[in-house]
Amino acid sequence: MTVHIDSVGGALLVVACVVGYFVYKHTQLTPTGKGDVVGAIVCATAVLTALILVLGGDHTDPQTPSPTGGGVPTSPTPRP
Repeated sequence: MTVHIDSVGGALLVVACVVGYFVYKHTQLTPTGKGDVVGAIVCATAVLTALILVLGGDHTDPQTPSPTGGGVPTSPTPRP
């Protein structure tokens, strides 16, 4: 199965991953020497969400086919 990711979405995902990596590396500079994995994931998710809201998203209306005739009438027809 092939999943298509458009170029803008892919670039936004890469930027979010890079930000998460730098947050993790920055938190390793603490006296304990352990990085904050949860903080890095939360920061990357927040960055990705903000970038999608600002730059991404397809704002076009979905194309729906117009209904064709041949169904049941919605109102009863008068009898002569």
